[in-house]
Amino acid sequence: MAGILVIGCGNPLRGDDALGPRIAAAIAERRLPGVRVLTPHQLAPELAADLAQARRAIFVDASSRPGQDAVELRSIEPSNEPTAIGHLSRPGELLALAQALYGRRPPAWLVTAPAQSFDIGAPLSAGAEKAMAAAIESVASLCHMA
Repeated sequence: MAGILVIGCGNPLRGDDALGPRIAAAIAERRLPGVRVLTPHQLAPELAADLAQARRAIFVDASSRPGQDAVELRSIEPSNEPTAIGHLSRPGELLALAQALYGRRPPAWLVTAPAQSFDIGAPLSAGAEKAMAAAIESVASLCHMA
């Protein structure tokens, strides 16, 4: 079984949507033992195989949820809600797919950082820049968890 899988999801060309990949890249730069980092633009069914091999999974993404003004961390359970054909949009769906296809899914968490702007070609907003350091530390803490 592999170690910890960090999945930083988002499009680096769309302003604050780059948070997931940038946070994941910062974790990769730390070269933490047993940590593997992926940075897909979207959550696709192919990730179920990686999840089934992981001891723990951490999803990282930007959040445009109204009222979210700080980094949030929550555990994720498998979800069997219907999804669009061809891709998955929620981590819980990927966990359910890993369980269905491979008979296993790791304990998983979602770390979200507040986002404001998803404009094409825009840099990170000031709020996203500020939240990024806290999100990196949240992910690193989960990586060090026993």
